[in-house]
Amino acid sequence: MVIYEAAHAIVNLRKTDRDLAPAVSVLQLFCGSSKASLRLAGARTLARLTAKHPTAVAACTVDLENLISDPNRSVATLAVTTLLATGAESSIDRLMKQISSFVSEISDEFKIVVVKAIRRLCTKFPRKHQSLAAFLAGMLRDEGGLEYKAAIADAIIALVEENPDAKETGLAHLCEFIEDCEHTTLAVRILHLLGREGPKSRQPSRYIRFIYNRVILESGPVRAAAVSAVAQFGAQRPELLPNIKVLLSRCELDDEDEVRDRAV
Repeated sequence: MVIYEAAHAIVNLRKTDRDLAPAVSVLQLFCGSSKASLRLAGARTLARLTAKHPTAVAACTVDLENLISDPNRSVATLAVTTLLATGAESSIDRLMKQISSFVSEISDEFKIVVVKAIRRLCTKFPRKHQSLAAFLAGMLRDEGGLEYKAAIADAIIALVEENPDAKETGLAHLCEFIEDCEHTTLAVRILHLLGREGPKSRQPSRYIRFIYNRVILESGPVRAAAVSAVAQFGAQRPELLPNIKVLLSRCELDDEDEVRDRAV
């Protein structure tokens, strides 16, 4: 472990790929260790290193490829996400397929690592937004805690805001998610986004049903957010205003003061 700590210290201190070369060589050896703990340490450190020095880590491609089938799924996850960060666009589909084969078996902590890697890919390779968004949407449907679900939602929201070509796809996935979202804060945030971005889309009316369903089926805070979101469609799209007024008039009888006030 002394050797690992030395390599770890170099990674944290050095600023050029040349300075990092000795540490990277040591981490390569750790990736080939028979001990899972050492493989995990090596893979984790290389994964962190990719953020600032992807070219230095690219030298470990073969070692990381060998870890994709590692019986320790945490090691395999770090290997694949590191390869995604350092690889070419042509390798994405293959690596994503390998992740999908075991992502359900890993903890939320490592699922979040995957989500963050995919979020970076969305920025790096905007033309891959369809397949990347579909993968994130699949993860949204899986079981998981608030932090994990929020990380996925953050990635899709960033995709919607940063890539005009991905807006319709991203909003559609978020609409499906709020149909069965058990986290109030997350549902409210997504409704706010739909109210802001939905009216600017090519077919704004397609989102209204998803939003209004939340008024009928959800708790007070979510209903209030849904009312505000629906109102945005009427304010920004005059052709939708008559129908929006009808929907808002129904909300004036809601049990919650906040919902009634927003409807008025």
